[in-house]
Amino acid sequence: MKTIIVSIIILLISFNMYGQTDSIEQSIAYKKALSMEITGPEYSKMVKDWKTAVKKSKGYPHLQVNNDGKVQYSFIKEYPNVSKSKLYNRIMEWVSVSYGIFPSYLYSNQEDGKIICSVSLKVNENTTSSFTYVISIKDNKILVNIMNLGYQVATVGHYSGDTWIPDSSYYSGIDQVFPIILKEPFKWNYYLDLMATINKQLNNEMDILSDFLINYDSRYVF
Repeated sequence: MKTIIVSIIILLISFNMYGQTDSIEQSIAYKKALSMEITGPEYSKMVKDWKTAVKKSKGYPHLQVNNDGKVQYSFIKEYPNVSKSKLYNRIMEWVSVSYGIFPSYLYSNQEDGKIICSVSLKVNENTTSSFTYVISIKDNKILVNIMNLGYQVATVGHYSGDTWIPDSSYYSGIDQVFPIILKEPFKWNYYLDLMATINKQLNNEMDILSDFLINYDSRYVF
């Protein structure tokens, strides 16, 4: 029985290398113990410290993933009695209002019912998230796929003692963050909180878009 359980755990890990759930993160730590990369006591301490970190961050962020285990969000929204052309025009207006005129990267085709744009949102003082919307439009409903998720951290130039450290920045794809448990433990909460914030941002953006479309007519009553 023990052999079967271990085999199942290893099989689960092989299908998803991006720890998008707390249980998979812990399974990856267990795999390291099975392969003797870490000792039993080291594994026990890792799991204990991990649970403390997850609790401190108020839970593990549940990001959506596609069939390949990559982070990707999909939303289907229905708007009864709203034609494809109206939805298209209203979404284009929302994109303009939300992201300033139009994003730097925008593709749109009303006949095909397709809008693709890349945008960024401020996460905190020195971090921005970035992603691509692929919006497919039909009569009465839309499909929104959010992909190519990443974040950029910018550091302002400063002195370290007598040494000047120039401005710098780095970009990382969201998928590169996982598994978080294999990062340095002191970074766990940073990544957990970062993923939770980006997850909240994306869901909020969809709520804002939906509200804009549902209440569109009432906005222009004067």
